[in-house]
Amino acid sequence: MGTKSRTRPALALAALLCTAAPGGSVAQTADPVKQAKDVVRAGQTQLERMRHEVRNEDYDAALRVLREYRDAIKSAHSGLKASGRDAEKKPNGFKNLQIHIRQSIPRLEQTILSVPVDQREPFEAIRKELDAIDKELIDALFPRQPGKKSGETKPQS
Repeated sequence: MGTKSRTRPALALAALLCTAAPGGSVAQTADPVKQAKDVVRAGQTQLERMRHEVRNEDYDAALRVLREYRDAIKSAHSGLKASGRDAEKKPNGFKNLQIHIRQSIPRLEQTILSVPVDQREPFEAIRKELDAIDKELIDALFPRQPGKKSGETKPQS
């Protein structure tokens, strides 16, 4: 039996503790692709918690959960950008995050409609931030879009 059999459970426990941070958010990992995938998995739960808080008319708690969600998305996106990976050639992580955000925005918009009009502004601001990240991810995944000059990140008005 030796040392290997005693360290495996400890390593498994350490790995489990490192993937989830307190409050249901995702902890930082060295691998940005893994972080993006973890954010996608945890993101569904966070959005469901936010919807639950809105249904219970606890809009402050809902906004707090939505901010945690946005921060996790931003962190994963920043990690992917900082990694220097070419999203077009190695889309893993970029693609997962983009698809998750694209699918989450309509659900988020539906939930925002349940928030009283006078309290919607911070929810809308976060939705716009997520939309901007989605567009950045699309540009990273598909840099050679028709009608877009090379090096151009935003369409000209």
